[in-house]
Amino acid sequence: MRRSIQVRIRCIGRPTDHCPWLADYGIPSPDQNGSMEETWAPLTIDEVRTRFAEASVPWWIAGGHAIDLFLGWETRPHADIDIEMFRSDRDALFDVFAGWDLQLMTGGELAPCSRGQAIAGDVFGVWARPGPNEPWAVEIMLADGDMSEWRFRRDTAITMAGDQLLRHTSDGIPYCTPEVQLLYKSKMARPKDDVDLARCLHRLTPAQRDWLAIAITRSQPDHPWVTALLGANTGSMNEA
Repeated sequence: MRRSIQVRIRCIGRPTDHCPWLADYGIPSPDQNGSMEETWAPLTIDEVRTRFAEASVPWWIAGGHAIDLFLGWETRPHADIDIEMFRSDRDALFDVFAGWDLQLMTGGELAPCSRGQAIAGDVFGVWARPGPNEPWAVEIMLADGDMSEWRFRRDTAITMAGDQLLRHTSDGIPYCTPEVQLLYKSKMARPKDDVDLARCLHRLTPAQRDWLAIAITRSQPDHPWVTALLGANTGSMNEA
């Protein structure tokens, strides 16, 4: 039996003034959805893999779980689970989660999602649960591009080939390559994100660190992570 987790997020004042990132991370704002409390009973990674076993489209574990899969151990408890797939493949969700309640996260609000529905380019999150009165079980992020070229949604000039984007554990679980997952995390750079970077820093290859530093610099040239990434590469060169 999966455990239910009460997730509470509070902002002081108007969320657009104090927490502008809420909608960007698939979290409804109190102004739009009332209470900031949602109940989650997240699927396990094995349950996700079982669900997608017959899917004919690429999918991968994202978020903090992706960092854990890269490192090879669970670094901390996770209140939810994120999956990512390409936007063009989203109709496969209605087979993977047949009979489930699927909701689009749009503008900080949840709205019903249906097969074949046109989805605006600025909508990239789908929440899923077994039924309307059940806890949320998974969030599916919709990525731009395809296996020939993934595009970063915040800057489409940042790209990567699909076979580089997806990594696999020894038992075949697909997950987001850490430099891309850290790029997503760099926007907020919360304390837990700083810890994720520290844990990954010297496990990334010099090429991965270069890629991440360049990608972050495009929008945040003074980001402290850039110094850490370039410094790690300089240290590697000196050791060589």
